Amino acid sequence: MAKATRRRKEQSANSNDGHTNKDDGQSNTNTNTPPSSSRPPEHRRDKTSKTSATSSSPTTSPSQPKHPDDMTLLEVFLSHPLVKVGKFFLLPYLLYLSYYSLLLQHPHHLSTLTLNILSPRPAVGVHSPRQLLIVAPPSSGTVQIQKELKNKLHLEMGHETSDTAWNFVRDGTVSWFHGIRFLSSPPSNEDLVRSFTAICGNYTENMGFHPAAYRVPENRCSYRSKWDDCWRKECYAILIEEWGCATRGNCEIGFRTTLHQVRNPMRTLESLAVKFCVGGLDSGVVREEFLVYARAMFSKGHDFGRYSCIEAVGYFLVEYQNVMIEARKRGEIAGFYRIEDTSACDVAEMAGFLDEDRVVYKPNYGKIKKICGNGDDGVPAKRVVEQKENRLNKDMVKLSWKDLRGGIHASRKDVGDRDLEMKVRGLFRAFGYDEKQIEEEIIMAQDGKVGESPGNEL
Repeated sequence: MAKATRRRKEQSANSNDGHTNKDDGQSNTNTNTPPSSSRPPEHRRDKTSKTSATSSSPTTSPSQPKHPDDMTLLEVFLSHPLVKVGKFFLLPYLLYLSYYSLLLQHPHHLSTLTLNILSPRPAVGVHSPRQLLIVAPPSSGTVQIQKELKNKLHLEMGHETSDTAWNFVRDGTVSWFHGIRFLSSPPSNEDLVRSFTAICGNYTENMGFHPAAYRVPENRCSYRSKWDDCWRKECYAILIEEWGCATRGNCEIGFRTTLHQVRNPMRTLESLAVKFCVGGLDSGVVREEFLVYARAMFSKGHDFGRYSCIEAVGYFLVEYQNVMIEARKRGEIAGFYRIEDTSACDVAEMAGFLDEDRVVYKPNYGKIKKICGNGDDGVPAKRVVEQKENRLNKDMVKLSWKDLRGGIHASRKDVGDRDLEMKVRGLFRAFGYDEKQIEEEIIMAQDGKVGESPGNEL
């Protein structure tokens, strides 16, 4: 029994020794350091701060943004969200402005910067002469001929714009509204003011006129604004300058040659009807923007508000073409051509590009002669113009002579009135078109052969 008691005492002692050694080892490992759970919070924060301070080297990590107090003024500006996003829009816009400013307004700077390695075309100012103005009523293929001259002859031709400061139109312009330079003045100043007010009072976007299309605005209007009081003032200034200027001989923008482009009058009428007749021919309703210009330009002898749509566009066409015919008789327009049987080279020859003494920009003479004067009739520029642009009336409206008479298509005229018909027939004779062709085309259309006649798609 004494032996058993002694063994229990030895085991107890051994157990106490092992426990003491484990505590001693732990004590040796964490000398003078209390358990983490027993440390005060302040001590833990201090240690964290020290660790952060230790890990932060003198060089700031690129991924860690600076505090605004530590940034320069330039760094603050560049770090602004609007600047970060805006640079993707601002830079292309600045490049766009620089491109046009250098090439069109200050090409001599480009020559200087490149030590005359580059010799761009000289700038053309408002009063500098251009080679060609082509006038034609709306829906006469003006877009197509502008594309032909630009793409096939590499000429700088604009459509409804002659502003050479911001557009590559230094060779000329194709336009219907530039025809106002051949208009005679209204009977009284009151009528003239009324016409100007009608056009400038409210901007009508789809009629092809905006004062920005003529020159850099004298009133420094903002191009970011489509229409405001500034542009309204500029509109009046342009109309005062342009209206009838060719008849007075004092146009601000000069062209060496002016040509009159014509198209089969009935085809033009059909396209105008598709564009400006609201609800079809029988509704008789005309788009208001068209009436604004028709009244402003040709109010004498016409009440466009009472006309049916066919009558409104018909009398507008007759008046416009007669103004150009009279201008040609006075020598203000050099000649006319029919778009259905004319090529880009034909127009270039009439305009004087192939005459070394008449060409305004001398390098154009050699360029056009190389394209049009090589004897090869297969050159694209020598082919008759094909309509590929603005094909509004693709077998939608087909008019006969009877459609121009009174009493039909919402006409308020007497049944059978032939006034409009006879005036349109007069245009056929003036431009050399066949009056009989119209009835033949109606018969062909009834037989299902629409579109076979020349110029039907123009």
